[in-house]
Amino acid sequence: MRVDVTTPENVRHVAERMRASDYSEFSALSHASSREALTDVLIAAYGDHPSGICAYDGSEPVAVGAMVEGRPNVMTLMFFATDDFPKIALPLTRFITTNLFEKYRAEGVHRIECVSIEGYEAAHRWIKLLGLHHEAVFPGYGKGGEAFYQFSWVKP
Repeated sequence: MRVDVTTPENVRHVAERMRASDYSEFSALSHASSREALTDVLIAAYGDHPSGICAYDGSEPVAVGAMVEGRPNVMTLMFFATDDFPKIALPLTRFITTNLFEKYRAEGVHRIECVSIEGYEAAHRWIKLLGLHHEAVFPGYGKGGEAFYQFSWVKP
């Protein structure tokens, strides 16, 4: 596995092939009404994002993530992947927890958070492996009334 910065090309590659559950989750939080439209939204938002990362399995882009500052010293984790994610899950988890998260903590971040659609148990397990804890349920959070879960790490 290797990690590189996001580009419009690698975001497009992953977005066009994202897992069905990732598509359901992201489309519930977007005005996009098709996979193609959502791909365009994700490229515009993360194709050149300063904190965007793309993880590769060999030469193939597999996952895209970013840390987005919502408030001073509070970062929101964004992530989506293809069905090949299990091939890189362990090394990417290590990279995120030991490199990415630690970099932000050293810079003064005191909260890392993310939301995930209710019922997406595989994502919830992985988010917990990253060290975030289930914090709240947001009923009616998605555009179709979907409930979302809030996960967070808060500096002790």
